[in-house]
Order: sequence, then C-alpha cells, then structure tokens
Amino acid sequence: MNGEGSSTPRGMTGTVVRGVGLAAGGYVGFQLINLAVYLVLARLLTPEEFGQLAAGAVLVQAGLVFANSGMGAAVIQRHDRIEEAASTAVIATVLAGIGLGLGALALSPLIGHIFHSHQVTLVAAAASGWVVVRAFAIVPDALMQRRFSFARRVVVDPLGMVVFGAVAITAAARGLGVWALVLGNYAQFATMAISSWVLARWRPRLRLASVAMWRELAGFGRHVLTSGGIAEASGFVQTGVIGRFLGTATLGQFEYGFRLVQVPLGVVVNAGSYVLFPAFSRIATDAQRFRQAYLRAVRLTCSLAVPVSFLVLPLGTPIAVLVFGGVWLQAGHLASAMFAFTAARAFNSIAREVFKASGRPEALPRLQLFSGVATCGLIVAAVPFGVTAVGAAISVASVATSAYAIRAVSPIIGAPVRRILEEAWPSVAASAVMAAGVYGLELVLDAQGHGTVAGLALLGAEGVLGMGLYLAALAAISPATVRELADISSHLRARRRSPSDRAAEPKPPGGAPRMPPEPPAPG
Repeated sequence: MNGEGSSTPRGMTGTVVRGVGLAAGGYVGFQLINLAVYLVLARLLTPEEFGQLAAGAVLVQAGLVFANSGMGAAVIQRHDRIEEAASTAVIATVLAGIGLGLGALALSPLIGHIFHSHQVTLVAAAASGWVVVRAFAIVPDALMQRRFSFARRVVVDPLGMVVFGAVAITAAARGLGVWALVLGNYAQFATMAISSWVLARWRPRLRLASVAMWRELAGFGRHVLTSGGIAEASGFVQTGVIGRFLGTATLGQFEYGFRLVQVPLGVVVNAGSYVLFPAFSRIATDAQRFRQAYLRAVRLTCSLAVPVSFLVLPLGTPIAVLVFGGVWLQAGHLASAMFAFTAARAFNSIAREVFKASGRPEALPRLQLFSGVATCGLIVAAVPFGVTAVGAAISVASVATSAYAIRAVSPIIGAPVRRILEEAWPSVAASAVMAAGVYGLELVLDAQGHGTVAGLALLGAEGVLGMGLYLAALAAISPATVRELADISSHLRARRRSPSDRAAEPKPPGGAPRMPPEPPAPG
C-alpha cells in the first residue's frame, strides 16, 4: 500500500475500497431520497398509473441503451487518444439519442395497441424525449467513471432524484396522475445532464472527432450495445406479457416489487461495478493480479449481496405493506419470490466487468441472451399461476444465469469453476441460516400486523438480528472472510479521518477546459 501523499500512486486496494465506499455512500443517499419520494407517490398515485408509465416507457428504456451504443464503455476501456475518443463519442451519442427519440415517438401508437390503452400511447409519445436528454450525459459520466471520480454517485444522482421528487410530488398532488411521473423524469434527466457536464470539467474538442475513431469505438461498443439491446428486448417481453395477460394494475405491482429487490442490488452493482470496470481495465494485462482481483471481488460481493438478498425472502412482504400501504401487498409477495435476483445479478455484474475490461466484450451478448431466454421463457410459463410465480421464475432464471457466467468467465481469468464457487458458497450457506432464523422470528412477531411505526421498528430489529446471525454463521464457516470485512471497514474509517490526498488539479490556460489528468495507474 502506498502512502497518503498526493505525489505517490494509491494502491489498487486503497483506490477500490475508497471508491466503493464513496459510490456506496452516494447510492445509499440516492436510495433514501428515492424511498422517501416513492413513499409519497405511492399514496398519491395508483398501481394503474405506475403501470401506465411502465408500459409507455418500454421503448424509451431501449432507446437509452441504444443511444449509449457502448460508447461510454469504449471510452472507459481505452488506453490512448482519450480526448479524440471522448469528442467523437459525444457527437455519436447525441445524434443517436435524437434519432432514437424520434423513432420512439413514431412507434408510440404500437405500444398503446399492445397494451390496449390510448393513455399508454400518449405516455409513450410524451416520454420519447427522455432519450435525447439522457444522451447528453453519457460521455461526461463515462469520463468521471474512468478517472475514479464519484461525483456522479455522490452529487449527480441524488440531485436528480431530489428534483424528480419535487416536480413529481407537486404535480401528483395537483391531480396530474401519470403525467406527474412523466414531468418528474424530464426534470430529473435534465438536471443530471447539466450537473454531469459541470462536474466532469471537460469540453469536447469537436475538431478531433473522426469517423475512424468512431469505428474503433463502435468495434468495442457494438458488443456492449448488442448485450444492452438483448436486455431491453427481454424487459420488453416481460413487461408486455405481464401487462397484457395480468393487466396494467398488476404491472404496477410488479414494478414496485421489482423496485424493492433492486434497491440492495443497486448498492452492490452501482458501488462495485462502477469502480471495478476501470480498475480491472488497468490490470487486465497482468494475469495473476487480474485473477486475484476477480476472486476477491466475488468473495466480497457475495459476502455483502447474498445476505441482503436472502433477507428479502422473509421480510419482502411486510416491508411492502408497512412502507407503501396495504394496497401494495402483491408487490411484497413478488419481492419475496424474487429474493435470489439481487445476489445472482450482483454476482453476474462482476463477470460483465471482466468481459469488458479484458477486451472480450463479445461474451456480453451471449451471457445476456442466455439470461433473456431463460427469464422470458420461465415468466411465460409462470404467468398462468400469478405474479408471485413470476417472481419465483425470475429468481430461478437469475441463478441459472450465474451458473452460465461462471463457466464463461473461468477461462478468461484462469481459474477453474470450483475455485470460483469456493469464494461464493460460504456466504450462501450463512445467508440460508440467517433467512431461516428471520423467517421463524417473523412468524412470531408478525411485523405487518402492527401499526406502521411499531411494525417498521420490529422489521429493523429483525434485520439487525438477522445480520448478526449471518455474521456468526459466516465466522464459523469462513473466519477469514469476516476478518477481511473488518479490515475493509477499518480502512474506510481511517480514510475518513485522514486529510484528502487529492491535489488540486491545474486548469488549462484560457479556453474550454481540456481532459483533466487521470490518477496514476494503481500500484
């Protein structure tokens, strides 16, 4: 580990741990704001209105993926001519955003026809502009991630959610229904785009942009784009099947249940993968370091994501009822059935970062295709049995995708499948013990049968006791992992107490700011 002085490179462990801590802190802040906003909106709007937004935005979400075109990932992974690459990527992403926004607008009647709703047609048309606004933020966001800058997580995302809440809640209180959500998203995306450009401290030099560079970026990014396209197609099928056969009200329940399981997933993925991609990219040529970094990432990610995921199994339903109200009971059942989603997807996210960082993005579409086929096939089979069965189908598909990911990443990092599983199984075993204990405790306490305040207090107590049980079980199975978690916690506390080691970055004389200097390669 290098010293704290700004003149020496930070070690990889220090860089990643500090980064994960900052990114996780920013994401937790974002989710606390998000929870407060949707807690209010859940009482101002109906499941039907949330379902209308989910149905109307299916093409827009796909448009956001295609507008990126993998350009952001390509900029992060590059090792040379960064200024030229970033300037080219700005033009490419903005033009793609405009074209895809117009395409989403033209196809909005088709979306309404699929869901048998004129209101969905109008929502789809109105939301088509989101793609254009979000496209402007793709490159500055990528540059911040490349430089291990956490302004996106600590400032941009929370600020955007604050603006979304202010606009959406005000509009919903005035009776605008689903249009409150449409307006709120416009305000959020515009705020995020503006703040990303301000905090990136970079302006494009358009004279450097070239078709040749675009081809290089597209050569890498096309695999990321294909993977994202498959993911969005899978999401479109899932939304379409649930909305058409179970109704938009049930689709609204699905969206809220999905939101519950995505919160813990987001903490791990947004904090971990945000740092792992640029970190892996810098050591990918050193096979031994790359393998060790991957195995450690698996161990630590599983030790954090798996227990939180298993905790949703006994507590998902009471959380939904106590936080959002009794009308969202079905969303709670769905969240409980989807408990394995968080752990499996967090594990899979590490494989995705390995594929990109190692220069093998062609593995991304194959992984995503397996995930999409498994998920959509199981959902179609489960729909006749209700939305809870759909949640269970998603859990099964997520675990199956993890098995596929292990097989795919094994030859890249040079470790056998058994070696990878050795890093994951202690967390799974300890989490299963914890889930069984909390489930028995909830049967006795029945938190959702109490008032909101008392019920939430009981849930908090159950969660704390559950995590204590998990750590005790993990210490018995893998004491080294518990010691490692304690060391990381101590490291984070020490970093918070120490003065910042980031020297002030010099500004270029005159004109638009150029690319800020990147941190030295981790030692």
